[in-house]
Amino acid sequence: MAEEQKQPEQPTIDTVRFYAAILTPDGAYTVQEFDTLEDLQTRLAELVDRDVTVFSFAGAQLKVSKPPFRHLLTPWGAKPLFSVPTENFEEDETGYLGLDPVHLEAPPQVRVLAAKQPFSASDEFFSDEGDNVTNIFDTILPDPDN
Repeated sequence: MAEEQKQPEQPTIDTVRFYAAILTPDGAYTVQEFDTLEDLQTRLAELVDRDVTVFSFAGAQLKVSKPPFRHLLTPWGAKPLFSVPTENFEEDETGYLGLDPVHLEAPPQVRVLAAKQPFSASDEFFSDEGDNVTNIFDTILPDPDN
């Protein structure tokens, strides 16, 4: 059963930040942030009788979940930051469920476990002559002489 995602708590006066968006007649716009309601109150008192327009507000920080399926975490529920197509699926006749390197920006990296003995890629290993042993490329690449 999937673990239920914990929702952030409802914001309280102790968990929100306070803001003043200040617009001057020349069009300059700033947003100032305050830790407490009293700090916002002090700043607004300083702006009384000045030629400014002020929009004050309070808000809680909204966090984002970890990948791969990121969500905006709010007190009102997790909101997905991705979309999943619901139609126009193409049939894949191969049945292959691995990564598709054609559609990736960077091809997937292959991880190889470390061998106990160091691997030597000598000329003898890649040679078709002598021991009638199939080398590594005989199963991957066609023989250009045939």
